[in-house]
Amino acid sequence: MTRNRWLLVSVVFMGLTLATLGFAFHGSAHGPSREALARSTAREFFQAINARRFEKTCELMSAGFYRENHVPNKARCILALRAGFTWAPSFRFRITSVRVDGDRATVRALANGAPGAIQLVEDAGRFKVLSVGSS
Repeated sequence: MTRNRWLLVSVVFMGLTLATLGFAFHGSAHGPSREALARSTAREFFQAINARRFEKTCELMSAGFYRENHVPNKARCILALRAGFTWAPSFRFRITSVRVDGDRATVRALANGAPGAIQLVEDAGRFKVLSVGSS
C-alpha cells in the first residue's frame, strides 16, 4: 500500500476510533440549524463507514480532505477505505458537542469510549468532512 493510502486509512481509522456522533435537530421554522446539519453530516459519515458504504463515505469528504491527505481521486479513496475497513469492527458513537463558526464546524464525540473531533467545512450548502482526529 502506498504512503498516501496508508495516510488516508490512518487518518480515517483514528477518527473512527475517536469520534462519535448522534443525530438531533434543533431546528426552527426555517429548517434544521447549522449545528443539526453538522451533526447529521458527521453521523452520516460514520454510519457509511460502519455499513461499509465506502463510495458514500468518500462523497462526504471535502476537497480539502483530499488535498491535505494527497488522495488523488474518489476511486483511490474508496480503495483505501476498502483495504482498511472491510474487516474492521463497527463503532459505537455518541456526540458530545457541536460548534459552528462561519463555514466550519467542529463535532466532538466519543467513539467506543474514546474522545475525538471531526472538522467539517461547508461546501455547496452542506457540510463535508475536512479532518478527523483526537481532541
